[in-house]
Amino acid sequence: MWKKLGLALVVLLLLIAGAAYYLFSNLDSLIKTAIEKYGSAATQTTVSVDGVHLSLTSGAGSISGISVSNPAGYSSGQAITLGQAAVQLDTSSISGNGPIVINTVTIAQPHVTYEVKGLGDGSNLQTIQHNVQAYASSASGGEQAPAQQSGKPGRKEVIKDLYITGGQISVAATALNGKSLTVPLPDIHLTNIGQASGGATAAEVANQVLGTITSEATQAASTALTQQLQSTAQGALQGAIKNGGSITNGVGGQLKGLLGN
Repeated sequence: MWKKLGLALVVLLLLIAGAAYYLFSNLDSLIKTAIEKYGSAATQTTVSVDGVHLSLTSGAGSISGISVSNPAGYSSGQAITLGQAAVQLDTSSISGNGPIVINTVTIAQPHVTYEVKGLGDGSNLQTIQHNVQAYASSASGGEQAPAQQSGKPGRKEVIKDLYITGGQISVAATALNGKSLTVPLPDIHLTNIGQASGGATAAEVANQVLGTITSEATQAASTALTQQLQSTAQGALQGAIKNGGSITNGVGGQLKGLLGN
């Protein structure tokens, strides 16, 4: 009798160990799948990840090739490409039910495409941000986000320091008439995300991070676009005067072309 119970206990322990081994050996792919699934749901676009590597022993990890495609109605391609993200977890926070503490997240050399169809029509980044805000609101309101529909709320997170450095913005606008315009993305440093509220959901983190990227990119890109349009309009005016043509018709025609009308 005792031998049978002992054998059953050994088999049970082996099954548990096997399940734990499966979980930890497939942790990277599980994280990759989660980012793509819930990221796509939040942004209402396609979010993809090239690879994930996380060590639960050291807490060090990396996520490579995160990309967010453009929303419907804009050109095909990527709105945001985050490249390589380095992560450092506080391993003591992994167990238990409290928030998972992430000491640092460093995103190097992201690329953002700021696309506008016309003046006053909004942008691709603003559309994505609106989608993420709606998703975050539904998760914190009465409706359940996909991550919570399994019956258990997802673990919340605290990010102590998040750095975004060396980024570039490509500006795409009808007003540029096919010309390329690239400006640097200002470096971003966010601190203590979710700490005041006892942790933030993944949707809330995405809302804050994407909101900051959108705000900084929109400001830098719109300023550069305005300066480019002013420079082009000034050049058109000088050209019209030099050529002795109709100033009004010359400048008006140039601006009409710039605005895509």
